[in-house]
Amino acid sequence: MTLRPEDVFPLGARLPPFALIDVRSPVEVARGALPFARALPLMSDEERHQVGLRYRDAGQEAAIELGYELAGPHLPERTRAWREATAAGPSAVTCWRGGLRSALAVEMIGRPDALAVRGGYKGLRGHLASNLGVALERKQLVVIAGLTGSGKTEVVRELLGVDPSLQVLDLEGEARHRGSAFGAHDTAQPSQATFENALAAALVLDPAGMVVVEDESRFVGARTLPAPLFEAMTSAPVVILEVPLARRAERIFAEYVRAPTHRLGVGATRSRLEDALGRLRSRLGGARTKALIAALHDAEATWDDPVAHRGWIVPLLEGHYDRLYDRSMTAQPRRVLARGDAETIIAALLAMAR
Repeated sequence: MTLRPEDVFPLGARLPPFALIDVRSPVEVARGALPFARALPLMSDEERHQVGLRYRDAGQEAAIELGYELAGPHLPERTRAWREATAAGPSAVTCWRGGLRSALAVEMIGRPDALAVRGGYKGLRGHLASNLGVALERKQLVVIAGLTGSGKTEVVRELLGVDPSLQVLDLEGEARHRGSAFGAHDTAQPSQATFENALAAALVLDPAGMVVVEDESRFVGARTLPAPLFEAMTSAPVVILEVPLARRAERIFAEYVRAPTHRLGVGATRSRLEDALGRLRSRLGGARTKALIAALHDAEATWDDPVAHRGWIVPLLEGHYDRLYDRSMTAQPRRVLARGDAETIIAALLAMAR
């Protein structure tokens, strides 16, 4: 007996009904991880590599024989980990295609409620991708729009978990990127497949009738929004967060100057900001880029003072990001459901969801 992918990620179930164990090798998981899955590999990357070479040179039977030879000494320890992970109840075990590796793991676990997933990771990913659009059709999508620095991400995170009838999808959190030239996190972004899997699973599982996302371009750092989601966002109604320029500049300072300076120091933070400005050269032009970098250097003498950074933050907002936003809103007119400060927007969204 095996499980279907839709058994593991049922539409509207809120949470998967099975503990999910992924026995693929670490490099496979790095290329595409599954949400809610615990990675407990049958083989190390090197063991899998050697088995792959044997398969290429001598065929499947020889590869299987080598796999047993290489993994065998580690099997008791790995089996203990699988059994501990599946001890709490019904469990689903997946490998790449639901073949030999998951079958062996299920055999070693030896529990009747631990079952392999038909089609493995490939089947689960296909199920999530094909049902992302279906899940979106069942929900009212609302986009939080607003100028750069208005605090859209803060509103998104303040709404997380507030009301079960309102799903909040944190695109930047899942992408580990703030969505601009300045938006890189200290940790690397997930793979594209991992990003897509996480978004699709969130939409497929959550039964809420309304979902809120922050307005984003197609790209969040180096990651790309799934096409059905991005297309839905471009036509969805919006709520517009309105914040004065001075407050937006203060928020940019707090997020991109003060916070990283505490972690990395002044020199590393200044270099990051200068690199980000350099990446905008093709859009800003050489003269404007040079002027902004000069203003950034001028701020170094009083680095911790937000006023010292207005010389580059305010022109960057007014001369670049605000213009991009205005062009975007003009090119793709969308119905405006509400506008105002954060308190107004949060209240409006909660009222819509209820």
